[in-house]
Amino acid sequence: MNTTSIVILGVSAMLLMAMGVIVFVVLYQRRVIQTQIQIEQLNHSKQQELLHASIQSEEEERMRIASELHDDVAPTLASIRLYLSTAAGRPDDNSLILQSKVLLDESLQKIRNIAHKLQPSTLYYLGLQVSLQSLADMINNSESVQASYTIAQDIPRLEEQTELSVYRVVQELTNNIIKHAHARSLTISSALQEQQLIVSIHHNGIGITQQLYEELIYKKGAIGLKNIMTRLKSIRAQICFEQLEANAFAIRLTVPFTLP
Repeated sequence: MNTTSIVILGVSAMLLMAMGVIVFVVLYQRRVIQTQIQIEQLNHSKQQELLHASIQSEEEERMRIASELHDDVAPTLASIRLYLSTAAGRPDDNSLILQSKVLLDESLQKIRNIAHKLQPSTLYYLGLQVSLQSLADMINNSESVQASYTIAQDIPRLEEQTELSVYRVVQELTNNIIKHAHARSLTISSALQEQQLIVSIHHNGIGITQQLYEELIYKKGAIGLKNIMTRLKSIRAQICFEQLEANAFAIRLTVPFTLP
């Protein structure tokens, strides 16, 4: 084989290699683009699902409040009206007036509780620490679950969005524990670790593990859990579900923060 043939073969081989590299790069880029499109579609679908979950959660909250007003407060006010109407014809009978006062006090407390659920004024004026204590007291006063709040260190005032998100998540978690876990007692606790706020909830009901939580948030339904994930994501916080013993579960929130 002469020199010319060797050069031709060498050039041909180099051209084939170059064409192979070009084809590989084109196919690889096409695959990367397709993967990126799939990821974007998945992210868009997930964002839409989270948005839908958030909207549905808010709608369920409105329906719950409307139900409380209609089924609880309204009948009490109707009873007060009946007592007062009857008392008008009995000027010497104070018992109906006293009963009306008791029912009126109950109605005022119920309305305060509803207003607190809508916009906790304690959170705005006094901060997260007092609000968590108030939430535990409210749960405890309902006599459905024995609740308490413990603190390792005082919580400083944080950014408004951080405080509100943490409070709403704890509120949602405790509501789930009361409604679904059938717990007899729960404890909310808070501590500071460097630039992180740690909020834990321990209860003796029927809990879930981290694995089950991560499975549920990617399935249809579980609106409350998806809403929790959205709130935590907005403040770059993490959540961990853990089973400590047979009837002992813990939920841990890790919230990074900077002082306002």
